Amino acid sequence: MFFNKITDERFKVNQIVLYFFTDYGENSEISRSDHAAAAYILTDCCKKFPTHTALSRYLSSLYGASLTSSAVTGQVWDKRCTYVKFSFIDNSCTLSGENLEAEMCGLIRECLLSPIAENGEFDEKITDFMKSELIDTIDSVINDKASFAAQNASKTAFCGEPQETPALGTHEQAERVTAKSAYNAYLKMLKTARVEIFAAGKSDFYEAERVLSGIFDGLPRENICELCVAPSPLKAQPAEVSDKFTMKQAILRMYFKAPDFSDRYAATMLAMILGGMTTSRFFENIREKQSLCYYCACSNNRNKRTITAYAGVEPKNIERTKAAILAEIEDIRQNGVSGEEIKTAMLEISNQISTLYDSAAALSGWYLNQLTDGGFATPEEYFAQISEVTSQRIQNAARAYSLDTVYTLSGEE
Repeated sequence: MFFNKITDERFKVNQIVLYFFTDYGENSEISRSDHAAAAYILTDCCKKFPTHTALSRYLSSLYGASLTSSAVTGQVWDKRCTYVKFSFIDNSCTLSGENLEAEMCGLIRECLLSPIAENGEFDEKITDFMKSELIDTIDSVINDKASFAAQNASKTAFCGEPQETPALGTHEQAERVTAKSAYNAYLKMLKTARVEIFAAGKSDFYEAERVLSGIFDGLPRENICELCVAPSPLKAQPAEVSDKFTMKQAILRMYFKAPDFSDRYAATMLAMILGGMTTSRFFENIREKQSLCYYCACSNNRNKRTITAYAGVEPKNIERTKAAILAEIEDIRQNGVSGEEIKTAMLEISNQISTLYDSAAALSGWYLNQLTDGGFATPEEYFAQISEVTSQRIQNAARAYSLDTVYTLSGEE
């Protein structure tokens, strides 16, 4: 278990998040949905506060503190990640000097170690309610066609990898969740998880470190998950998949991979210049000049070493948009990028970095994403590295990335 703290006097609200990393290693008895349901149950109530109403009233009495939990994607670490997050105003801001930090850390102990359970099972009524919530969340992705397309595309782009299946599991898995299977997932988390605690805010978090450091004392702990990152392998030949759905426009997603390319800063600049800002090549050349799409952008996953281009288009323009995206990448491969493009991308990244200091949550997330980097870099140190990226390095990045998967989601004929 590791405790990471970021103290900044500008914040008045503190946030502490406990991340539980476990290996996927799924079987017929414990699925992703079981782990997701367990996460939901843990912050719904506990033996000290046996109903959600009682827990909510207690949180309200602590100046409106918040407590949430969920399962998140393993896109970054190739591991299952369950988190428990709580926020509260700093002790120095309370009216009578209340120790909210100690109160909230004590509540976390109650939720994690004293859930409502008997004979190796969670309470059945609570489980059924959380199971229903989970199914609704899983099914709701269909209402956001961009997310629906991304989820379906991952089945091909990351076939055989943890990202192939949604973090919350499938509808079918959620239907099979029981009070016993969710409890078994909870026990596995306590027994094998690598725990990373990130505390950010005004506090020095001495109290949190004192309380939480012994939270697992006396519990059996073995086969602890080890964090690691594996680049997504490039397919021998690009895969092309098309799905039909009831919709008017189409969504195009193109995945490019460079599993052996290690210049993360050049890859970041490449993605930014291609489609990461309003003056990007995709936006200006494909959307504005050629009017091929409603939007066209891209994102970079430095750990998986993938760049994903995505666009909302008219079905008749799918092939032309696909060709236009490939043409922009090929142009950089042949000619590099201009000094003005580099300058604009650096300014955009600088602006994004400056917003990290707007909230404790953003700053905490910045360092969380560096867990497998072998060390932490401040936003300023990161920008210093970005500032050294040249046109040649960006050109090398463009040459390193190859097309892996093309996915389209469009309306029925």
